[in-house]
Amino acid sequence: MNVYRESQSFMSKWLVLLSVLLIGWKLYTVLSASVINNLAVLLSAALFLIIFVLLFSIRLKTRYDSEGIHVRFVPFVFNRLYAWSEIEEVSLKKYSLFDYGGWGYRFGRGGIAMSTSGNMGVQLQLKSGKKVLIGTQTPKEVQSVIDYYYSGEGRNSNA
Repeated sequence: MNVYRESQSFMSKWLVLLSVLLIGWKLYTVLSASVINNLAVLLSAALFLIIFVLLFSIRLKTRYDSEGIHVRFVPFVFNRLYAWSEIEEVSLKKYSLFDYGGWGYRFGRGGIAMSTSGNMGVQLQLKSGKKVLIGTQTPKEVQSVIDYYYSGEGRNSNA
């Protein structure tokens, strides 16, 4: 095993559908509104469009390799490496939205969380005492990577 990569975003079928419906509804109201209300409705349609583009651009990219876990959460975190040598414990964890207050780049009682959807993540307990949760949509594959690099032959061959 050399490198495992995962890329996630907030965009799901239901979110795209909801956004298209909201933007379409706002544009319809612009076309059918009186001239006085046009500016306000047009501005709100533009706001919906901006929010949609921002949500579409957010990406959580993770890469697992012999160095450790590389995290890039655009636009929040750029190229953070959690080296295997700085990790005290690592495991898969099922979490609730209430643990961190939702998805995104969050702070909670359990430390920092970076997630875009779902309820599974890689829980890191760093030697510094910090805790980090990194969301994953592929828990079985990530568990294999953790087994290989953190506790298996991948770690022993790179030590």
